Amino acid sequence: MNFFVIVLSSQLLYYLLITQTGVVGAFHSHIHDLYTLPIGGIIGALLSALLSHRFLKYELCVLFVVQMIISWIYPDYSLWMLLILGFVVGYTTPLLLYLFREQSKLYLSIGLAVSYVLGTALYTYPFDERGNIAIVLPLISMIALCFVRFESTQEVKKVPFEWTTLGVMMLWIFADSALFETLSRSGNMDIWSTYPLVIILSHLAGVYLAYRYGTELMKQTRIILILFIFSYMMYGLQIPWILTVIYPVVISYYNVLLFQTLIRLADIRLIGLSMIGVGWIATSVANAVALAHQIWIAVLVLGIFTLVYLFYLRRVS
Repeated sequence: MNFFVIVLSSQLLYYLLITQTGVVGAFHSHIHDLYTLPIGGIIGALLSALLSHRFLKYELCVLFVVQMIISWIYPDYSLWMLLILGFVVGYTTPLLLYLFREQSKLYLSIGLAVSYVLGTALYTYPFDERGNIAIVLPLISMIALCFVRFESTQEVKKVPFEWTTLGVMMLWIFADSALFETLSRSGNMDIWSTYPLVIILSHLAGVYLAYRYGTELMKQTRIILILFIFSYMMYGLQIPWILTVIYPVVISYYNVLLFQTLIRLADIRLIGLSMIGVGWIATSVANAVALAHQIWIAVLVLGIFTLVYLFYLRRVS
């Protein structure tokens, strides 16, 4: 058994069920009650990039303990506690992605598949009652971490950092988060509450397709863009049953390739700085768009990117 997959999937679940949806839902999406969360995340990601990490295993143990302590009072968080929560998540993620650099694409796909299956199954669990989930997930991470070995056994080839790739990753996260947050607040288009089994199967299909046929993220720009455009069209036309199949596929597909791209940087500094844009800035802007009910902004951004891609990016992707 690969215990690192358990660590990764449990932390992804923590981000999905607690940080991304649980806290936001418990605070009824009021930005003035939540704004310190992304600030803490940016600070955490920045420090993870700037500090030296000689004892990564102990750092992660401390971070998981802090997660559990914070989770005891979930969801009764002050702005300061949200700042700490964001900091812990922001600091933890780059370390995990860096340590995952020696794992294969198969293990990454398994970790994401587990998180999507359980995340979808538990999505309808009431936001205010996720305290036990918030405690159990970092506990699982810490126990699994005890069985993980960190000794480097092979030379890891680093992939050079490219600003264009970072921009495209931020675009996918923005388009995904804006549509996700909009759908989750739409009564007749809340597909997670209506079609959970179909969504789970679609997620698994997306992960498999990315593992089997997906190559580099930039080389898959066309297919990801088409799937996102089609997803937004189905939302605009109010056709949930097609959206239920297409949207989870594109989420899983691009995320496998996106995480693979970040992991292959094999440099904590680059991963941490990239996560500021990908994990916090893009999602925060998307949340603001969704909460303001201005989904047209995401449509406009996708339209502009389509033109840019047709005239420039396809030559380099």
